[in-house]
Amino acid sequence: MIPQRREANLADTDTRFAIAPRQTLLDAALAAGIPWHSGCRVGLCGSCRCRVEKGRVRALTDFSRVLDAQSLERGYVLACRSVAESDLTVAPDQLIGIAQQANHPAIVAACRPLAPTVLELELELEQPLERGYRAGQYARLEVPGQVPGRCFSFAGACRGDTRLRFLVRVFPGGKFSDWLVGTDRRGQSLTVSRPLGEFTLAEDDRPVLLICAGTGLAPAMAMVEELVGDPRRRPPLRLVYAARDRDYLYWQERLEALGRDWPQPFEFVPVLSREAPDSGWTGLRGHVHDHLESLTSGFTDARAYLCGPAGLVDFVELSLVKLGWPRTSIRADRFLPAF
Repeated sequence: MIPQRREANLADTDTRFAIAPRQTLLDAALAAGIPWHSGCRVGLCGSCRCRVEKGRVRALTDFSRVLDAQSLERGYVLACRSVAESDLTVAPDQLIGIAQQANHPAIVAACRPLAPTVLELELELEQPLERGYRAGQYARLEVPGQVPGRCFSFAGACRGDTRLRFLVRVFPGGKFSDWLVGTDRRGQSLTVSRPLGEFTLAEDDRPVLLICAGTGLAPAMAMVEELVGDPRRRPPLRLVYAARDRDYLYWQERLEALGRDWPQPFEFVPVLSREAPDSGWTGLRGHVHDHLESLTSGFTDARAYLCGPAGLVDFVELSLVKLGWPRTSIRADRFLPAF
């Protein structure tokens, strides 16, 4: 049977757009010029979610990894991973105004190595982001004409100024990291998108358990700084960081300094997977999931925030569920390499 073209209607409007066979709902909307809110576009962030009021879609991935049970029951789907199986009526959570779509000009202010495969990138905007951003969100950075947009989490809480900080993983074939390390890029121009993503702290006082690896330390650091800067919130806090060896413990002193004046228990717990046996390291060794029972001790009523490589995040999330954690208490941001 030849796949059919479908049509979608935005609920409570006269706006309609065509959906080609095998085209995702998000791609069809963007092709039609509809300013649909989106982020990663691969089904990880939840930014493009919408409610299907009429019709049927086929899911390309498991939505329950991103959407909670209540949202699924109400008919929410991820537009970037949905293919129409009939004509549709859909209600996006939000559409983006023209001002929100604009990219923001910036220059490279500094780029310094923090670990063998991690760079700290500082950008200077022409003017502050009008609405700021939430810890855990990310932006798409692009070097026009040279490097297509790549997504990086903000590596610090929003201060309302023109300076932004990101962590960049260096790996062979990574277009953005290759561009950065090729020469001194200070003063070079690039653009920064609006803040994206829904991986943010819940508005409650439950204990916070952060488990991260690699450049997943960027959103974790931003969340710690956001909590420290909010006098209304003082939950118990534990940050677990999975690293290869001590060469990757680049923000340990900074995190410990943030925790000194924290009125609740504050712990930074590194877990090293490949530290030399004779190095004298007395902390945890191996993989995070090997120590989850002890790492979650005392945090049974906590919210868990997982960020880093997709494989590690998936394994830790599954392990937490097996330990009895409800999925509604777990939020995750999976990092995928972009070549």
